[in-house]
Amino acid sequence: MKKKPHHEWEIKHKLLNNKSVDGFQYWNYMRRDMFMSFGDEAAGIDPPFYREMKEHNKTKGALDKIRKALIILSPGNGKIKKSDILFLCHGRRQEIDGKMVSIYTDYIADHFPDSLTLQRSGKGKYDNSLIYTKNLFFLDNNTAKAHIYRYLVKYFNPKKYKQVRNHIFNEMKEPFRDLSENYNLHPDLNDFAERATILFFLYKYNHKSLSRLLKRISPKVIVEIVGASFYSLIINEIAYETGIKVIELQHGTISPWYPDNITIRQYPQWFFTFGDFWTSSIKPPLPKNRIMSMGFPYHDIMMEEYPREKQKHDKNTIIFLSSNKYGKELSFLAAELKKLRPETEVIFKLHPKEIQGARKRYPALNGSGLRVIEDTKTPLYQLFSESSMQVGVESTSIYEGMSFGLKTYIWDIPNAAPLRQLSEKGYAALFQNAQELSSMIDKDINHNISYDAEAFWKSNSMENILNGIKEILAL
Repeated sequence: MKKKPHHEWEIKHKLLNNKSVDGFQYWNYMRRDMFMSFGDEAAGIDPPFYREMKEHNKTKGALDKIRKALIILSPGNGKIKKSDILFLCHGRRQEIDGKMVSIYTDYIADHFPDSLTLQRSGKGKYDNSLIYTKNLFFLDNNTAKAHIYRYLVKYFNPKKYKQVRNHIFNEMKEPFRDLSENYNLHPDLNDFAERATILFFLYKYNHKSLSRLLKRISPKVIVEIVGASFYSLIINEIAYETGIKVIELQHGTISPWYPDNITIRQYPQWFFTFGDFWTSSIKPPLPKNRIMSMGFPYHDIMMEEYPREKQKHDKNTIIFLSSNKYGKELSFLAAELKKLRPETEVIFKLHPKEIQGARKRYPALNGSGLRVIEDTKTPLYQLFSESSMQVGVESTSIYEGMSFGLKTYIWDIPNAAPLRQLSEKGYAALFQNAQELSSMIDKDINHNISYDAEAFWKSNSMENILNGIKEILAL
């Protein structure tokens, strides 16, 4: 991965490992979301993270958190037990064969029956009888108590709260000024300082409570998803301090970049990627021998269920893979393509986060003739098996569709940068608008495309990952 201007800015102001307050390295915790917001702003998109920061700072946001905190009055979580292997699963589950599955870790955990799985939230959201995971413990109670703690400090010890906020504000004043004047990026320093202060008090509570929890579990290895999320960062830091080994499993399109020869205590010690394509294109703060191509078991399971050599792709079917950021724009694009090509079946697959209220937010879907997938039950791989073409901007699903030999078209807007490399390597074509896309389809419709799926999805993934975990466990 190439270094970007904001990476230079970060190095210039010595932000990594150096910006902290009372032991809390706030920049390390804010880094991922801020960098994502920089990419959004550079692409001319109102960064969702900026909006989220403002929401966190409103009284309405506080009341909402307090309302959710009432979950601590509900029955307790599952039993905590000692376990050599601890899984930190994804917060989102999907229904597969009548069970709610966390697709990244559940099937792996099956092979370690004495393991324990932690899930940050979701208690009360799922019917316990439908949850696939065994030995599952929810962290909702812990999360709720942490938010109550930070509100208590804010309203009953305002002097301490203001002291922390002012420290962060003053320490980041010069970097933010430089960011605005020389990098044409304009995050709000007040919002940043407030958000970092909120995280400081959440961190203070959670570091203690999660340290006690990990001591009770006594894992030798932690296998996690979304290692850059707030709770994973805290757990990684505790693991670093206590000698617990941490493995992160790739869960989406990834682009970590860190300076050479740097140790980040909030980062896992091993990274298992989907395949060689990813291993060679990222730059995490790890030795190269700890970035390992392993594959994705769920992908292999689905490919067995929908083997590509047995699928008869409909040459007149194209699937649009929507996303939260570009759903509305993609819906207009898909509807316009349908008008240009009424004979083409256009499938519009909503991301799970988009489903609620999509028809209202995306009016172009209504009466468009599109086949809109607005549930979480329809298998994505089934849709791939029915299609011959796919369109996207930033979705990991693009790579999954390539396993079916789908002709791949990337909408060439600024934030398509992570997928643009597919065009550079001849795997996909870029287009600007519906008219250009339609012309490309006419040109390509009778040409078959084959991809080396092994480069993206290492085969024998389950065996690879199980052996990797066992080897690290034995170290």
